[in-house]
Amino acid sequence: MKKLLGIIALYFFIYNTSSYASGINGSGELQMSYQSVNNFIEYIKINKKRIDGKIPKPDSFIISQDGSWSWYWYCNYNECWQNDKPKLEECERITGVTCARFAKRRTVYWDNGINTKKKKAKFSSKMSDQEIKDELKRLGFYGNKSSTTNTIKEKKTKIAKKNIIEKKSIAISWGGYEDLILGTAGAEETDDGRTFMNLQLPNNDGNCEGTYLLQNGGLGSWQISCTNKMGAAGTLKWKKNGTITGHGVDYKNNKVKFTVSQKS
Repeated sequence: MKKLLGIIALYFFIYNTSSYASGINGSGELQMSYQSVNNFIEYIKINKKRIDGKIPKPDSFIISQDGSWSWYWYCNYNECWQNDKPKLEECERITGVTCARFAKRRTVYWDNGINTKKKKAKFSSKMSDQEIKDELKRLGFYGNKSSTTNTIKEKKTKIAKKNIIEKKSIAISWGGYEDLILGTAGAEETDDGRTFMNLQLPNNDGNCEGTYLLQNGGLGSWQISCTNKMGAAGTLKWKKNGTITGHGVDYKNNKVKFTVSQKS
């Protein structure tokens, strides 16, 4: 009897898990932003560095339908039980668009017509950054290649430096660091209105680069990734006095807050 109950419980677990998983994989046209591609490279190569004394393994990578916002997490064990749903809901709350899972482990599950359920692309941590970018381009996820026509199109959404704008100072309060982290924002802007920001982490922990985007109503989103394999993302708000404030969390759920001044 116990054996039978165990089999039934295992059946329901597998059925519910696989049904849930199939329902969160993305589909349709997707063009990844410059920042999302960098996040994906970090995700694929996460096991190149020990974290907490263990070699981490990529678990899940999610992204917004417009390709602007992405998030990933990793696991130090053979099995990971992270629930993707809360992060998907957070992604949709921040961006205002549909979000879905792009990859599980190192296999891309997003079906865009080139990468399909029957022909899923697999990546390796041994691939170079350029090889990963080239493969994403081949699959139609990056470089303005249409996944429906498989042709390259020039679009204004292409991540490229556009305007020289006023450089501003940025101060970040990051959980795990006692002092404020200072950096710069501005100076350059992308074609889709994103502003670049960069900073140096304390204790020689590395450099961080990212972008933020202000949308209608003075609200927006931001995202940053660092050379120490850490990153953070969240929402931001523009104030009438010209300052910008942001809130979010990093990959380890430490709180991150920052303020962009009116002028440098």
